[in-house]
Parts: sequence; structure tokens; C-alpha cells
Amino acid sequence: MLLPACLRRCARLLYWIPVTIIMMVVMWSYYAYVVHFCWILITCATQRVVFLCLFHLCFGMFSWSFWKTLSTPPSSPSVEFQLSSSDSLLYEQERGGMEKSQILLEISHKLPVHTRTATGAIRFCHHCQLIKPDRCHHCSVCQMCVLKMDHHCPCMFRLNNCIGFSNYKFFMLFLLYSLLYCLIIVATVTPTFIELWLGKLFDSCVKLHVLFLTLVSAMFAVTLCFLLLFHIWLLTSNKTTLEWLSVPFFADGPASEAFDVGVWANFLQVFGKKKSLWPFPVFSSQGDGHSFPLRWQMSSHSPLVTNGNGHCFMEGSVVSPEGVSVTIAVDD
Repeated sequence: MLLPACLRRCARLLYWIPVTIIMMVVMWSYYAYVVHFCWILITCATQRVVFLCLFHLCFGMFSWSFWKTLSTPPSSPSVEFQLSSSDSLLYEQERGGMEKSQILLEISHKLPVHTRTATGAIRFCHHCQLIKPDRCHHCSVCQMCVLKMDHHCPCMFRLNNCIGFSNYKFFMLFLLYSLLYCLIIVATVTPTFIELWLGKLFDSCVKLHVLFLTLVSAMFAVTLCFLLLFHIWLLTSNKTTLEWLSVPFFADGPASEAFDVGVWANFLQVFGKKKSLWPFPVFSSQGDGHSFPLRWQMSSHSPLVTNGNGHCFMEGSVVSPEGVSVTIAVDD
């Protein structure tokens, strides 16, 4: 029992290595830009002030979004989705798969759950002993179920945190401000980089810092640009990375566009309404992360039905003005 615990602690320490490397690279870029580029190479005082102001503005936004993404814990499902002691005991006593599925199905009738497994069963987490809300997944690294889980570890910017409902907006801002940070460095240092390449500046220490600063910033800018464009596409289509890799299933089968309710509505689901001035916005996501508006792909000849308030909707799963998904059953 002691050895696995020690190994888990060592694994947690290893997860912080990429974060430490990123912080060291950022600290070095700050030193190289401010000291070697602005104070040593830039001779015009006005140009130096303008460059430093732009750089520190982007650096502040980048640092804030990086810290918020790193420090904001992922959200887990509420207690309503956990099995009660009696339900858990009844579930464990049943040995047949059909009987267990029937128990979960009866419990799920009280919950806003629409997604299913590929076999049509209720999605249940055996580790956390709860019925998974829509778009919720179990993270093997965090050892918990995460609401609207997107991913845990980016391939290049490993943040040692699970990205989901509570911090996805900060992750998007982190990608945006990181790209701006790199672009500011590339745009202002490139002319000096050309002079260094042509051999007009001979200070070897300054030359190395400026050369590596330009190359590293350009490399990160290209990578960040692709990542940001990819996640913008996911945001506008209201998909997570996991849903892009594996289409969510419903009672009627898979539906890749089930959560897409329009570009602007998709944007507001993530960012909500701004509560403070740019460039340090504090956003509040819409909803609680347990349920999401649904848009079923209906055939063009489907009739319209009317709910009790007189609003017309298409037959099937609809969205009320309050953003609550409602299922309307219509007899043939």
C-alpha cells in the first residue's frame, strides 16, 4: 500500500515539470526582451517606452490568464447525480447487466440526462459512483468526473490541470493572450533580428539572446495560432475536444451537432457576460455545467407544435426561453 502511494506522489511531481519549463521560458523571454533588446539595443527613448508598454500589457494579460487556467479547479457533478446509499446497495446487489441498466434508467428519470453510451445505456461512473451529466467525463489523472470536460493535457502547453466547464474560458484567453505575447515579440524584434543576421551588431551575448528570442517566439506563435483556431472552431460549433474525437450518443443514436444552438449562443455559454473592463475580463459562464440546451437535427418537413406558453417549437427536443431542454412527445 505504501509503494503505490509513493509512486502517485512522484507522478504528481512529474506533472509539474512541463509547467516549470514553461515558466522558466517565460521568465527568460521577459529578461531577454526587457534587458537585452529594449535597454541595450533600442537607442530611441520613445520607441523604447512604446515597446515596453505594449510588451508589459501583453505580458500581464498572458500571466493572468495562465494563472487562472492553472489555478481554477475543474467542476465536478453535484450530489444529485450521486447514487444514494440504498440505490448504490441495490445496484451492487444486481448481477445482471440489464437489471443494473434498468436501475440507472429509473434513477435518471429524475435528472436532466440525455446522453447515453454507444449501447444506449445510462452513462455511469463506477469510480465516482454517480450518473454522468451530459458532456461529463471521468479524468484518470484528476481521479474525478469533470463537468463538460474538454481535455486534461495539451500536447505542448501542459498546465497540470483538467480543462472543463469551470476554466475553459480561461484556457481560451490563455491561448489568445499567449499568441499576442509572441506576436508582439516577433513584430518588434524582427528588424533587429535581420540586422543581427546581416552581421551589423557584434555583441555575441546580445546576439544570442535576440536570435533565440525571435526563433522561440515565432515557433510558439505558429503552434498557438493552430491551437487557437482549432478551439475557436470547437467553440463556435459547441463541441469539446472529447466530443470531436468521439461523437456523443443519445437515446436515438449519435448526434454530433446536438449541442450546437448557434454561434452567438455557443459563445455566451462559454464566456457569458463581461463583468469587468478589458484587458482583465472576469466572465461568468451560463448554466451550471450539468445540463445544456439541445438542438436536434430535424427533417425539413417536421411539423411545429406549441407548448403551454404559446411558443412554437419543432417536434422533438426543444429549448425553452430559459435555456432548459424540454422533450415533447407527439402521438403519431
